[in-house]
Formats: sequence, structure tokens, C-alpha cells
Amino acid sequence: MPRHPSLPSWGNAEAGTPRVSLVLLTGVDRLAIDAVAFSLADSRPAIRVATYDVTPDPASPTGLSLVRTVCEPENDNNLLGGDTTMFPMDDCCLTCACKHDLVRVMNAAPEWSGAVLAVLPVGVEGTAVAQYLADSSMLGDLPCAIDTIHVATAVGLDGFESRLFDDDRLVIAGTTDDDAVLDSRSTGVVQARLIREAAHILVLPTLAADGGAGLGGVALGGAAMSPRQDADETARLSAIVTALADPAATIHPDAHCTDLHALIGDVCTPSRVRV
Repeated sequence: MPRHPSLPSWGNAEAGTPRVSLVLLTGVDRLAIDAVAFSLADSRPAIRVATYDVTPDPASPTGLSLVRTVCEPENDNNLLGGDTTMFPMDDCCLTCACKHDLVRVMNAAPEWSGAVLAVLPVGVEGTAVAQYLADSSMLGDLPCAIDTIHVATAVGLDGFESRLFDDDRLVIAGTTDDDAVLDSRSTGVVQARLIREAAHILVLPTLAADGGAGLGGVALGGAAMSPRQDADETARLSAIVTALADPAATIHPDAHCTDLHALIGDVCTPSRVRV
């Protein structure tokens, strides 16, 4: 009887094979995603960052193009610089476009090793991307061995409740009513799904809690709130986030106080992928 082909042992990667620990960052609010991405990248200078965004493109068959920016560890500009490429989205969906392009990028840069942060477009769920990359690594389709993959999501408490209960379709691209590109799902549904799937939930505190309020506890929106009221509101919103999250997830109450060490550890030693 013919034997089925066997996969190489996950723990027996060839000596000298670069090893990668990957964090996939998701979110429904571009500002929150960028704020958390900047903070994580700044916490560990020796990190590669691949950031994806979506832009309307009438010339593309799907009407969309992906914008990919790759920042190398030696780039002193952090996320402000990097190599930016825009290309038409020709996959069936944003999830497939991102996961396929990440494999292409990693194959084009066989020297990649250590910590890698991939910032996904607004609304894209990380689990499917993580599973595809894990399978690609296990099948030997990558020049590196991926030790761990962690899905993290950025959650800003300012406006969180309005986003969670927003039944309008999520805006994934565009800045005006004329060029807005809408997801088929509502903003609230996507927000809940991203929190539920994440292994790490990176919370951005309210502006008042983060020192953004003016004298007398007046926040930027103009509503007066005492420190006690703000603490109560933060606790209430945090309880909602906790209720939505997987019980095994780690919730980081202040994303600016969290670094990549807390997400992936100091070294890439476990020979498995955690999704």
C-alpha cells in the first residue's frame, strides 16, 4: 500500500532556519489601530512591521487597492517611514488578500527573524490569517519557521459603546460619503467578533483617564466628568470588554504600558503556533 506523504516534524526545523514570532493586530478604528501599533513598535525597536490599509481604486477590478508599508528594524522613522507599495486587490476578499500577500512578503525577505508585527486593515479578522500562515510555515512554504502567532486587537474606550451598538455597516475605506467603502457587516458585529477572537486585547483608556482632560475634569468633547466618574465609566466599559472577550484572553488595560514582550515573550522558544 502506498504511504501518505508525511510532513516534517514541527519541532525539527533545519538548523539555521530563521524563527519568527508574529503578532497580528486588528481593530475597527484606524486611529486606535495606529496608536497601538506605534506603541508596540516603539516598545521593541528590533521589530519588523508590515502595515496594511485599504483605499478606493476605480481602476482595480474590485474597486479597492491594498496599501502595504514594511518598516525594517533599522528604520529610525519607525512607522512613519518604510517601503510603501499599493497594488490592486484581486483576491476574493480582504482576508485572502492580506494572508496571501504576507506570505509573498515573507518569501521575498528570507532574512526575516525575531518579532514581526502585522497590522491588518480595519475590520479584517486575524484568526483566518493566522491559520493560513501557520499552515504555510508547517508545510515549508515559508523561508522561516513561525514559532508563535498571537492575534491582538486594539480597543479604544472613547466611543467604544457607540461603536459596539452601531448597526450601520463598517466603513473600511474612504473618508467621505462619496468614496466610502462599506463592509457587509455592521460596525458593532465586527467590534464584538474582533474582541472575541483575540488572545490579547489592547485597551486605549479614555482621554480623561489618559490625561487628556482639561481643568476641572472637562474632556475634549466638552462634557464635565470628575476623576471618580471617569474611573467608574472606565470600569463599566472595561466590564463590557471582558464580557465579550474569550475567558482565556489577556486584557491589557492600558495599551501604552504594554510592550511586545508581554505578547510574545523575550524569545521564540515554543515549537508550536498559538492562534
